[in-house]
Amino acid sequence: MTRSQLRRVAIAFALVLGAANVYFYNYAVFLALNHPDSDIRFNLYGDPQIEGDAKLKREPTTGKYDLLVNDYYLQHIYASTIAAFRPQYVVTMGDMFSSQRTNKEEYYKRIDRFKWISHQVDANMAPISGSHAYLYLAGNHDIGYGGETRAYQVNRYTNNFGPLNHDWMVDFHNASQSSNGLHQFAIINAMHLDKTRDEQFRNATWQFLQQLATQRSQHPEIPLALFLHIPLNKPAGICTTHPKTNYTDGFVKYQDYLSPATSAYILHCLAPTLVFNGHDHDGCLSAHKIRRTASHPVALGDSGNTLQISDDLCRMNFTEIDTYQAEVEAFGEATLSAVAGSDLTSTADNLVAEVTVRSAMGAYGGVTGIFDISRDDSSAGSHMRALGRGFTLRTEHGYRYQYREVRLGDHLIIRILLVANILGAIAVPAALLF
Repeated sequence: MTRSQLRRVAIAFALVLGAANVYFYNYAVFLALNHPDSDIRFNLYGDPQIEGDAKLKREPTTGKYDLLVNDYYLQHIYASTIAAFRPQYVVTMGDMFSSQRTNKEEYYKRIDRFKWISHQVDANMAPISGSHAYLYLAGNHDIGYGGETRAYQVNRYTNNFGPLNHDWMVDFHNASQSSNGLHQFAIINAMHLDKTRDEQFRNATWQFLQQLATQRSQHPEIPLALFLHIPLNKPAGICTTHPKTNYTDGFVKYQDYLSPATSAYILHCLAPTLVFNGHDHDGCLSAHKIRRTASHPVALGDSGNTLQISDDLCRMNFTEIDTYQAEVEAFGEATLSAVAGSDLTSTADNLVAEVTVRSAMGAYGGVTGIFDISRDDSSAGSHMRALGRGFTLRTEHGYRYQYREVRLGDHLIIRILLVANILGAIAVPAALLF
């Protein structure tokens, strides 16, 4: 190769490498250029699952390097998408850490790392100012499934991330939390909805659920968006995950979806417009169709009385739902059906959109879910349609919803780019001076 050819190759390599760096460090800015404005915006981050001491023990040589690269990768995703999309809410969909069994010292090390990763503090642990609120969902790697949760896990979670269950109203005139709003949002502790060893946790979750159901019956005109870590139950084939629940001593040891009975209660009694969750790293877009006129009487022992599940389901507590689990599941099968994201072009009447946010981890493309809500006074009617890896939804309440995925790319990108930058810093000047 001649000197002039070598220089041309070096210049071409430098230009390509420069373009790759410009895109990598500004990818969110480019993807936000054609993103529509909205009244309320949520940035959603699925299951970051940051690792720590266990990885260092397994991989003493490469573990520290992997943790460093993964931390920078996730931090770049949070910081870039928060700056580019300027959300009012930043929501991590649960499983902030990779294990619910870390000791106290390791737990607080990961708390500090997560604060930096999620762009709450800078490298010196000084708070970063911003107008957005941070919200969190409790996942199985945060507090454990119902069969294993211990009080100390719940206490340290609530001390650092806030309550397991809460709801709020948003006033769309000033896009802030308020007591009298136009749109309702709720975070539900999905880990203790189904059979839980320590009944106090399940009691607290179901009391919140029943309070929410009462509010919904009194104000059905206010739309509701739910956030909970575990997806609702649906048939196999809708998402990549299949329905599976394992029990130990009758309590949940593992589950991919909430039980059919709990899912039926949420869909019928809370009547949400949208449901967002994490847990399934592959992500999924689906919808639930609800038929609200079905009648389903159940005989109560030898008393001659009957329970009209279509009327009485929302007054049941979890003990009664457990007792009549088969009957509630049959009612759900008769009144509910699910469709995949590819089949979402339809009218939105009695339709609940469900988004399982794909993981932000590098192996899954470094995804951020962007969820927008805007007031919509058009006469287009209720309608929903798939839109790439998301959807648009107009409802009778006068709102327009949009969800899309923003992807950085596989975590190998940052590793390759790092090596290429080092080689470029050495090789390009040498080639040009040759």
